[in-house]
Amino acid sequence: MTENPDRRVVGRLPNAMDLTSAELASLVLVCRGFICATIPKSHQARLVELGLIQAILGGLMITPMGRMVARA
Repeated sequence: MTENPDRRVVGRLPNAMDLTSAELASLVLVCRGFICATIPKSHQARLVELGLIQAILGGLMITPMGRMVARA
């Protein structure tokens, strides 16, 4: 899978500018609490890759870094 170089985050913490508006909306949805994967798989994969959410116990949970990005 080739990655869009404009969306890569190299050597720094991700922020809201690294996400599309749809990805940010998905992050905010996960921020509301533990959910059972109701966001698109592509958003889930991207947010996990950036370390903003984690998939555990069959659902999704925001990470501390994800919480900071969602509130920005």
